[in-house]
Amino acid sequence: MFMKKKIAIAAMLATTLLLAACGKQSSSESKKQATFGLNTEVASLDTLKAQDPNSFDVQDALVSGLYRMNAKDQVKPDIAKGMPVKSNGNKTYTIKLRHNAKWSNGASVTANDFVYAWKRGANPATKSNYAYIIQTIVKNGDKIATGKMSANKLAVKALGKYQLQVTLQKPTPYFTSLLSFNPYFPQNEKFVEKQGNNYATSPSTMLYNGPFKLKSYRQGASSFSLTRNKKYVGPIKPKLDQLNFNVIKEAQTGLSQYESKKLDMTFLTGNLVKNNAKKAGFKTIPNSLVTYLEFNFKKGANNYLLNKNLRTAMANAIDTKQLATKILQDKSSPLTGYIPPKFVKNTATGKDFRAEGGDLSVPNKNLVQENWQKTLKQLGKKQITIQLLVDDEDWQKTTAQYLQSELQTQLKGLKIDIRSLPQQQELGMVAQGKFQMCLAQWGPDYQDPNTYLANFVTGGRTQFSDSKYDQFMSEANGKFVNDPAKRFQALHNAERQLVQTDKAIVPLNQQVYSVLQNPKLKGVHHHMVGAPFTYATAYWK
Repeated sequence: MFMKKKIAIAAMLATTLLLAACGKQSSSESKKQATFGLNTEVASLDTLKAQDPNSFDVQDALVSGLYRMNAKDQVKPDIAKGMPVKSNGNKTYTIKLRHNAKWSNGASVTANDFVYAWKRGANPATKSNYAYIIQTIVKNGDKIATGKMSANKLAVKALGKYQLQVTLQKPTPYFTSLLSFNPYFPQNEKFVEKQGNNYATSPSTMLYNGPFKLKSYRQGASSFSLTRNKKYVGPIKPKLDQLNFNVIKEAQTGLSQYESKKLDMTFLTGNLVKNNAKKAGFKTIPNSLVTYLEFNFKKGANNYLLNKNLRTAMANAIDTKQLATKILQDKSSPLTGYIPPKFVKNTATGKDFRAEGGDLSVPNKNLVQENWQKTLKQLGKKQITIQLLVDDEDWQKTTAQYLQSELQTQLKGLKIDIRSLPQQQELGMVAQGKFQMCLAQWGPDYQDPNTYLANFVTGGRTQFSDSKYDQFMSEANGKFVNDPAKRFQALHNAERQLVQTDKAIVPLNQQVYSVLQNPKLKGVHHHMVGAPFTYATAYWK
């Protein structure tokens, strides 16, 4: 905010007196900026490369898509001029764009920017972590994924400068909500191609069409800033001039910085949740992020884990209630299936999917030894070593240590080696299938059980494959796609096959965000799907 020279000194003096009189006012309030703590680095600002929540949150302030989730998680137009016009049995979507959307270099945001981005995302050569979310939805994407067709054949085209048309492989009830998710955001072809591998690695190598742009940033940075994008025209009306982000992996450090007014919002874990729950700025925010043990089924990764009795023994040995309430103490809840409670309702019955599906994974210590002895007999071993891969967040390391203790204590002869890596490196190892067992997290990209269950259809990163599971998923997204009752029954069958029958994953907990947020800081919106937080709408009251 600029001041005329003749009132600058008086204004500065008034500000000084005000701060002296009101010791609780943070420096952020006086500068029309806010500082947020992040628990991990931002892995990538390329909307086609990221797969972690922090990256999505920051990208969401920098780039606008066709649609955006509002504060009530309703899909609303952003660059789109209105909602899609559907045809061809709900397989073809025609979308008009606003004419006034601009990139930060002054270029118009056009239909071609979406065509380029989606084709780039579907191209296996791009190595997008979310390629499948385009490949499995848009017509010809499946053939592109297997190398049988060029990415240029993806069924999306510009009908004009400001009109986009996309044809899907089959009717997809949740496609409009997908269009609000980062992998479907636009990219400017001329700019991206010029930057090459350097794209989105610094302020000058990224282009912005959202409410903010990068002021300072480098990959892996421990702190960076966003400043208001003056060329932005859209539904978001930013009230702050600058958003600052500090990566703080130790929750205690975040708490200390919050208390010393260096942070306006920070995440809490473990005992810090319980010890700060009565403070004015404390809040718990429900989310749909689930944590589970994920196994690599690729032969040669660790053949021990191909043994179902071993996976069952581990599932029965882990006390998920104790993990949530005694170990993490972060107000998370034990998870009894893959789909979390209060995420989605069965559209045919109106009932919560988790409640309707029942408890599919409940530890039973009475069965541990039976499963373990069968495992040793089948493998012909007395000792087994398995590596557990986690990232370097506090709660992940705490969880890993608890799992190590529980499993080694109850399964005599089993050794769990913990390998902790920075999140970006850990995500890369998992994406490449270079792990044995990992502490996995998944948050929904759209409001449908398929956003979780599609991960384990044959051909996924874990190399899990079950023909029955594939059949159930095929029915849900094919034969029964327009029959909600039968579709949701098929989804229930698939989840039961994955979790209860095959023990392909071990659900651990459904997370919440526990935060301390300056009581005067308002407008930070939370979402149950897609990018978890919208920071661009923040303001001081």
